[in-house]
Formats: sequence, structure tokens, C-alpha cells
Amino acid sequence: MKNLENLITSPIKKFTVTTNHTNNSNALLSNVLFNEMEHFSKDVINKQTHIASPNPQLYKLQILKNAHLGDCLLLKSQIKKLNQSELQLVVVAAIEKKTGENIICKAIFKFSLKDYNISKAS
Repeated sequence: MKNLENLITSPIKKFTVTTNHTNNSNALLSNVLFNEMEHFSKDVINKQTHIASPNPQLYKLQILKNAHLGDCLLLKSQIKKLNQSELQLVVVAAIEKKTGENIICKAIFKFSLKDYNISKAS
């Protein structure tokens, strides 16, 4: 039997900042960024049957800098914590650049688990 960490994939989602997503200064609206990150976290765990509720609870949000009109953002996820009762998923938003990534925001979302024995091995 596979364990939960091996079952959850780490997809990447691209998101381009458009005029509908910005304020008068052409900076990305924080609520738009949060909604994209929350929706992405739901997509990551969407097909997992051991998640009690597919609605994430925000545990921590850290906005580091702004994205601006025309920026292409990459959303990535990673499991931060996994135990018998919950899964904590870190979602990172970074500006895609040719020379590297520039992290603008980090969020940790919590999901409650159904009875699942994470100590089971393959």
C-alpha cells in the first residue's frame, strides 16, 4: 500500500497577471493572488479520497512582494506536515524569470484527513 506522501503529486500552474487582476498602480490584487493559491491547493488534493474536506483552511500567509501587470507567476506545492489527522500543504507563488524564480508569496493550507494510517508502507 502506498503512503499518502507518494500519492499527492506536485503540479505546477502558470498564472499571468492581466488588467483584470490589478489595481491602479498595475500591482496584482492580493485577493486575486490568494484565490488562485487556494484554488490551486484544492486542485492538488482534489482526487485524494482520504481528505475529509476538500476546503482548505488557511494556516499561514506570507506576502513578500508585489507582482505586476504582465508578470507570469508559477504556483508550486509541497507537503509541509503530514500526520494522522491533517495535511499541511505549502503553496508558493513566484515570478517566472529566465535567470531564476522570485518568490512573492507563501501560504500554508490545512486539510483534515479521514482515518488514514500514514505509517503503512508499500
